[in-house]
Amino acid sequence: MHQILLNGNMTDLQLAFIITVPIALALFIGIALYIPISHYYKRKNFQIQFYKKVYQTALDYDYYLINQFVFRIDDNKNALVDHVLFGDKFIYVITSQYYEGDLVGKATDGSLVFISHRGKKAYTDNPIIQSKNLTKKLSAATGLNASLLIGIVLINDDCKVQVTSDSKQFYIIQRKRFPALIRAIEKRPLPAINEQQLANAVQAIAKANRRKK
Repeated sequence: MHQILLNGNMTDLQLAFIITVPIALALFIGIALYIPISHYYKRKNFQIQFYKKVYQTALDYDYYLINQFVFRIDDNKNALVDHVLFGDKFIYVITSQYYEGDLVGKATDGSLVFISHRGKKAYTDNPIIQSKNLTKKLSAATGLNASLLIGIVLINDDCKVQVTSDSKQFYIIQRKRFPALIRAIEKRPLPAINEQQLANAVQAIAKANRRKK
């Protein structure tokens, strides 16, 4: 009788083992695959996420927004600005970058140190310098006063930035911090762009936009 009960218990344990092991294995595989799949999705779709943050900021403050703005640099070359946001006091020239790692350096350096998630170091082009050049070219192409233009490089939230800068015009910032940056800049003790100036700026940008041509 005892032997029969023992065999019955062993059968139950074996059944539980058969059921539990595949479930645990599936969970393990799912967790193992989640991180690379999640990174791939973020990398492929980061511009959509960035757009949502910029659009929501424009909506919250009733700012005019132009996306995917393309303008001519010379007869053979165009330049792309991901977003142009018209604030009350400034016009924001926004580009976006995705980094699978962290950035270290100075805003004035031609290159920054890129540190991958695995700890490997390499040099990468400084996006702040690129933003400065882009903003300068935009000012020349549209006739907009360069002092009204704020260059912002948006990066993914999991990229840690240790880039020293004392600039009040050019920034590199995580996506989640974008609304706070706009609020801080718009609080500067400066007069707002008058309605006519703002209308002229919007028209100048719209006229230079080659995306729809």
